[in-house]
Formats: sequence, structure tokens, C-alpha cells
Amino acid sequence: MSLGEPVSLGLPALPARPLAVRRPSRRIQVGSVAVGGDAPVSVQSMTTTRTSDIGATLQQIAELT
Repeated sequence: MSLGEPVSLGLPALPARPLAVRRPSRRIQVGSVAVGGDAPVSVQSMTTTRTSDIGATLQQIAELT
């Protein structure tokens, strides 16, 4: 993989229609991250690949979505 090539993460071009209506909730802060209410969903994870293996690392990131 060279640095100039775009990487496909397998994301759809447009967001899919929600499967269900979200129930109202309060927005709170967890550290500097907003959770609940109208805040976007937050995901935090770690990879198990060597970061020098760019292809494998990007593959793991794509699998999170």
C-alpha cells in the first residue's frame, strides 16, 4: 500500500435510515465526551496489530464500523 492510494473503510456513501426511533435521554459529560441526548455515538477502541502494518491496522478499524 502506498501513501497516495485512497483506503476504502467499507462505509456507505450515505448514512442508513435508523432502524428505530431513539428514546429521549439526558445529555451528560464523561470527561470531555458528551453522552446521551443529541450527542453522537462515541466509540473508543484499540487495535491489536502493529501500527507499522498499515493495511492490517486499517482493516481492524474498518471492522469496528
